Amino acid sequence: MFNFTIRRILPITVIAVAVILLAWGGSHYFSSKNVKSEDQNNINEIREAIRDPLTGQVMTEENFDFFPIAVMMDNASDIPPQAGLSAAAIIYEALAESNITRLLAIFNSQVKLEKVGPIRSARNYFMDWAEEYHGLFMHVGGSPQALAIIDDYKFTNIDEMGAAGIYFFRDDNLAAPHNVFTNSSNILRAGEMKKVSNLNQDFTSWHYVDDLSINNPVDLAVNFSIDQYNIVWKFNHTLNIYQRFRNNDKSIDAAGEHLAADNIIVQIVPSSLIDVERRSMDTQSGGVVFIFNKAGEAKGHWEYRDGRTLFFDDNNQELSLVPGKTWVEIIDDPGKLIISE
Repeated sequence: MFNFTIRRILPITVIAVAVILLAWGGSHYFSSKNVKSEDQNNINEIREAIRDPLTGQVMTEENFDFFPIAVMMDNASDIPPQAGLSAAAIIYEALAESNITRLLAIFNSQVKLEKVGPIRSARNYFMDWAEEYHGLFMHVGGSPQALAIIDDYKFTNIDEMGAAGIYFFRDDNLAAPHNVFTNSSNILRAGEMKKVSNLNQDFTSWHYVDDLSINNPVDLAVNFSIDQYNIVWKFNHTLNIYQRFRNNDKSIDAAGEHLAADNIIVQIVPSSLIDVERRSMDTQSGGVVFIFNKAGEAKGHWEYRDGRTLFFDDNNQELSLVPGKTWVEIIDDPGKLIISE
């Protein structure tokens, strides 16, 4: 009787325990799956919220370990193509003297740079834009007006004409003054020796939006002075980027890469001559701005707020950029901007 009872009860007990374990396991599985899913969503949200402050591209917090480098770049019409320009995150272009434009290229110290230049002399207004990023400011001397006040700026000044010359090199195949260059090795050494801090996560970045749809992007011309320095930006509908042309020729860098940008900002900045050739620019009073990218054309105004130039629409909402490279064209008259219909 006892054995019979055990034989009847044991299978029932085993089945009951199995059902309980199965129920518990299933509940644990789905609960665990939901937790993991929620955790993954949280991770994705965090990652999406962290952007490279120079390009707006999504990055992980672990990669937020760099300092900016602002380099004064030669842009004379008779020099060979510049080295390193295609690796810059942001490039400012403005008249420096007479009809000649000059560039200020902003780099991320994590980007490998084999050769950057030619590097030229500083001007006050280029120093104003460089100061917005703190980091290093690399140049070869400067105008008397710039050198008189350069120590007042909140960046680490690296001038080739002095003790900091060790962070530059000269290409003997090129004629001076168009033969001064630097590279990542020199930049990182300068950053270490000068104890340059990484870019703070509180840095005010521009307003980047991932989901801007393509909406009738237009071509544009920026007439700085004479043909050798006038620029045309043509939108490539296959690559969804703007490509740069100068005097009807492709603008290429030393590696043969066609220079391009995801955003073109045309900033109207009042300027005046301070001597026969050199200029002064009002980089803080604000003015009109145009922004071009795959979403088309946007017009608004720029303001200098708490050490940063920002761009707003008529409702005082920040104008949107697409993540990627940005080229800032600085002119003093909106009539020098020609937009293709």
